[in-house]
Amino acid sequence: MKIGLIGYGTIGCGVAELLLEKRRHPNLELVKIADIDLERKRDFMPDKSLFTTDAFEILNDPEIDTVIELMGGIEPARSYILSAFANGKDVVTANKALLSSCWKEIMEKANSCKRRIRFEASVAGGIPLLSAVFSGLGANKIEAVYGIINGTTNYILTRMEKTKESFSNALAEAQKKGYAEACPSFDIDGIDTAHKIAILASLCFGKTSPVSSIYTEGIRRITHFDISCAAELGYSIKLLGISRMDKDRLSIRVHPTMLKKEHMLSSVSDVYNAVYIKPDLTGPLLFFGRGAGRYPTASAIYADLLALKRGEEFCIPEVEMVEPINITEITSKYYIRVQAEDMPGVLAMISGVLAENNVSIASCIQKERGKAVPIIMITHEAREGAIVSSLSKIDKSPFIKEESLKIRIEEI
Repeated sequence: MKIGLIGYGTIGCGVAELLLEKRRHPNLELVKIADIDLERKRDFMPDKSLFTTDAFEILNDPEIDTVIELMGGIEPARSYILSAFANGKDVVTANKALLSSCWKEIMEKANSCKRRIRFEASVAGGIPLLSAVFSGLGANKIEAVYGIINGTTNYILTRMEKTKESFSNALAEAQKKGYAEACPSFDIDGIDTAHKIAILASLCFGKTSPVSSIYTEGIRRITHFDISCAAELGYSIKLLGISRMDKDRLSIRVHPTMLKKEHMLSSVSDVYNAVYIKPDLTGPLLFFGRGAGRYPTASAIYADLLALKRGEEFCIPEVEMVEPINITEITSKYYIRVQAEDMPGVLAMISGVLAENNVSIASCIQKERGKAVPIIMITHEAREGAIVSSLSKIDKSPFIKEESLKIRIEEI
């Protein structure tokens, strides 16, 4: 197999090192690397004769039969992959943004050109997840998928829990360690998780949704106070990508979620990823490991290369693009935090508004006294739309000092 690599960042360096220096499989030969910046210092720099700034030296080379795309983003990665197929080349990619946005076009092009595409590294880094879902669980009907699939947010929430830091301080520490970008929105606002859960839904259910239609909520408003309250109530808070089928309709969403402390996902800490899947035949499965990083991701790319070399057919599933169940239609238990003036009648007002919307309170805690205090409520199962309507009315009261917070409670 003669391989061309497009995009030579951190992951590209790891892949090149495996192929050129560690040489764990003699029949995988990296013959060309394309990147627009050949001057930037890298951790691993092979002979300069391998490099070019022109990706079409790879795409148009008849001797290269496999292209690894590690550029990220939509363009020009999309055009390069389509060109690779048209020129008779198979593709390995880690590009979750591209796959989740252009799935139909890319898969149809691969099929029409009779080429193969593999993308194990696009979700959960080094965890061998996608091939397990598609092949190992082929006899199963998957009921639901719950994923901690962004290491940055999991690190931030873990640090807030363990060190009692604020969100901003935990984020700064994640940036200092290189876990978060200088502009961290892609991670902390849940966008990265939305791309990944869209790909997982494609493989698990044969249905997915445009990323723009996936309800996506990040962790910016989570405080150490919320994490402490959750712990006292027997829960942990995780940013989850959730997808499941509900009477032939797809539910797919990303948001902070409270999980019982004894659930396996609650113990997943720091930058680790974990995906909890509920197949009907095997029973629940947990896939756990490093979801990002140079070597874990390079390991997944290498595995895809070996699968192509062995001639494995990763049959491209027929995936239907659907509008998901609207978030207002879901039902859940809720954690609600209301910052209210500490005065008679306020709690009665809050309870009254919730009752008007058929929201029943399971428990209520007011731990502090003072001018403005947090009131914590756990509800019985309620419809999201009713919770939203209730909080909208409550927050308009002059006795409420900031926008109220809700966190969904999943009993997996």
